[in-house]
Amino acid sequence: MLNDPIYTGMVKEFWMKVHVYDQVSARMEEETTIKKDPSLTGKMRAEMGLCEFNETVIKSVLAVIEVTISRAHFAKLLDVKDDGKRIADYKNEVYYRQSIKKELYKDEKHAGKSKSMKDSFLVLFKILIN
Repeated sequence: MLNDPIYTGMVKEFWMKVHVYDQVSARMEEETTIKKDPSLTGKMRAEMGLCEFNETVIKSVLAVIEVTISRAHFAKLLDVKDDGKRIADYKNEVYYRQSIKKELYKDEKHAGKSKSMKDSFLVLFKILIN
């Protein structure tokens, strides 16, 4: 069933319409709502009729159904703990960035290039990007 044309088409449609809903997107949504109705200034998201923002998620619409994928979904799928930090959080901490590079890449000199990633990370990268 997973190789049927319907499944392939659904996955393609899902990823074509996907967008990342993060703090910036949530703030822009609030600002747009306030521009439409200035009386909402200073109110909470729930009072504006908006959903609460808890974490960064991937959103898409598939067959008129809104689908949301969170970090917890990936953790469950990969059977790992749902904790950790983003690489961007280590912006100024060179030691941690080097440790992450050692973990992800076969050769640190080629960090940033997918072909130098270790096999398990390359597979995950290909799944998420393609």
